[in-house]
Amino acid sequence: MNKVKKRLSKEIFLMAVLALSIAIVLIYLGVFKVLNKPGEKPVLTPQETRIINPQLDEEVFDELEKRNY
Repeated sequence: MNKVKKRLSKEIFLMAVLALSIAIVLIYLGVFKVLNKPGEKPVLTPQETRIINPQLDEEVFDELEKRNY
């Protein structure tokens, strides 16, 4: 019975070490990918950069203020 416990304990330890190693590698790869990403800025069209001037309907706001919540 004691041999079985030792063997099982050793297998659990090896699986834990393997899982930890995989987690460290995945974190390293994620950080490496983010740090080596080129700093390209998106090219915007004139339509995307134009200033938006919204025309708000004041009556809608008045109706919202009258509601009871």
